[in-house]
Amino acid sequence: MESMMTVRQVAELLGVHENWVYDQAASGELPSYKIGGTRRFDPDELRGWIADRRESENGQRLSRRPARKSIAAAAARRRVQHEERQSEAEQPAGASRRREAKTNHVDDKPQPRLFDI
Repeated sequence: MESMMTVRQVAELLGVHENWVYDQAASGELPSYKIGGTRRFDPDELRGWIADRRESENGQRLSRRPARKSIAAAAARRRVQHEERQSEAEQPAGASRRREAKTNHVDDKPQPRLFDI
């Protein structure tokens, strides 16, 4: 059995920067394993990944995911999640409970208050 490859070895093999290897591995595009906090690559899986992405005889790429679209979609999701978290953080803590209390009543009669503040 061959030993697992490091990010540096994969980057040298593919002729790319190490950061690109990390990004592709983290997104799941490049098959990898996280072992002890470091990324490792199975040489057999890497060979299969390379073979899947080789150019065919007519010069077209085979089965490649459109990276720009997926990156843009991920950025949009993160932006929406960030905006949702920001709007939740800006609300006063009791505001959501008061709103729920108003909408949970069956009739519109005011509820008796136990304590006046």
